[in-house]
Parts: sequence; C-alpha cells; structure tokens
Amino acid sequence: NETVWQITEFRNYKESELRGKLHPIKEQANLSKHRILCALYTYDKHHPTMLQAAVNTWAWKCDGFLAASTLTNETLGAVDLPHLGNETYGNMWQKTRSIWGYIHDNYLEDFDYFWLGGDDFLVYVENLRGIIEDHESNPKDNPENSNEKYIPVFLGQHIPNMGSHYCGGGPGYVLNRVAVKALVTMSLPSCSVETVVSAEDRFISNCFRSIGIPCGSVTDVNGRQRFTGMPPKQLATFRGDSDRFYSNVYRYWGEETGRFKWGLDSVSEQLSGFHMLRYPPFIHRVHALQYPRTCPPDSVVGRALSVSSKKSF
Repeated sequence: NETVWQITEFRNYKESELRGKLHPIKEQANLSKHRILCALYTYDKHHPTMLQAAVNTWAWKCDGFLAASTLTNETLGAVDLPHLGNETYGNMWQKTRSIWGYIHDNYLEDFDYFWLGGDDFLVYVENLRGIIEDHESNPKDNPENSNEKYIPVFLGQHIPNMGSHYCGGGPGYVLNRVAVKALVTMSLPSCSVETVVSAEDRFISNCFRSIGIPCGSVTDVNGRQRFTGMPPKQLATFRGDSDRFYSNVYRYWGEETGRFKWGLDSVSEQLSGFHMLRYPPFIHRVHALQYPRTCPPDSVVGRALSVSSKKSF
C-alpha cells in the first residue's frame, strides 16, 4: 500500500501549488462513498514519458494508483510485475492476468472499485467516480452496496463479438471487489492459463462470462457512451466512413440503446476520458483544456486559453 499512497500524496501537494486550494488527499477520499484504485499497464521506457504524464495530470485523483511495469519506481507508483512469457504487446493477456492477481493479493480489502487501462488513456477521475456512483444508485439493475451484498460488477465499453459483446480495453474497465475476487479465485486458475495473445479485453470478458458475469453497460440515461476507446478528434468527427471496426461498434451501440448516434451526439458529458493519446504533450494539452488553471500561463496552451478566456467575456 505504501507505493500507492506515496504517489497520491505527492501529486496532491503539487496540484495545490497550482490551484491554490484543494482538500487534503484523505479528505478527498471521503468525498466519495467508494474508494477507487486506478491501475495502468506500462513498461520502464515509458516511465519518463507516458507514466510521468499520467502522474502529472490525473493519477493522483484516484484513492490509490498503481502502474504495472517492468521496473519498480515508488516515486511514480510503478511495480515490476513478472508474468508468463515476454513483455510485448502480443502478450498483454498474460500481463493482465498478473496485474489482477497482484491487485487481489495486495489491495483487495483497501478499495471498493478498481479501474485498469493503458498508459495512453487520460482518465477524468471525477466522471469515473460519478459513473460508479450512478451504477450503485440504480436499484433496478444494480443494488446499492454491491460489495456488501456479494454482487460482482464488471463495467466497460461494449464491443460486439459473435452475437454478444465484451468490455473493450481501450478506455479501461471497472471491477468491484467481488468481481476481482471471483476472477482471481474462480476463473483465472483455469481460463486461458497459457494463452499468448494481445486481446486481453476479449479474454478477460470470456473468463468472466465463464463464471456467469457479463460486461455491464456504462451508457448514460440518454443512451450516450461514457466509455469510448477513441481520441478527441475521432470522437468528434467520426461518421462511419473511415474505420470498419468502429462502424460496427457504433451500429451495435445503436441497437443496444435504440438511439443511433454519430460524432459528439454519441458521447456523454460524463465521459470517463480519452484513449490513444500516444504522446505526453497530447495528454498534458487535453488535460489543460479540461482544467485550464493547471496549465502554465507562459506555455503555448496556456497563452491560447488566456486569449480564449478574454474573448468569452
């Protein structure tokens, strides 16, 4: 637990310098009923770039943060996590198996919910909390206090597959404590144990399905998507004419919700974040647009935001 907390406390101090006033980290945690551990997968060459960008922007806002990597660095919250096979994108399934096993063995009782995604995803933690709270407050499908009632929760972006769907890994996916325990103790010991494949999202969904746990929906009340695996420009401009994979995804979303939408009409204001932000400046700039006061005023984005702000009054 020490590695997780060191990074959140460090970021809270730095952000306080920028914004002037914030709740202390332990007070922040109490603002939500559910404590969230955010975990991302990365490797040592990305520590000074993508991982540092996550630490600089969103990671500290989670109640705990863990970077599953190939080198331990407590300052960045990174842990060297061995797994079966080589450290390659083509072996993401084995890395994911190790991540969930490590979380189960070390942090299961410390947190209520767990998010896992890649280091090219920028999380809006406030929205992630809201999605979880919304899920817990829907008495029809999701009884409140799911952990206490031993109800597993597995949430994510729905990707069509062979007449059903799986939780797409681009925007990450969310498990509650009960789901983590079920995955590690009931499914992983026998589910695709030695398989080497990049499609960790499809395989974890299959493993959950084998024990009767489906990928739950995260659409908002208007049928708009709150988890998407796309970068900002693609989300805003996509009309089904440039990507066969996402054309099929959008059609499936329309069939699920009965409200077929393209572009920004399909995206909720409660979006959990943006995917495929492949460079640190991209992460910092998108974050600065969402949180203008965190951007240094003498930077390119800071100056642009200052001019835009003056024109709006």
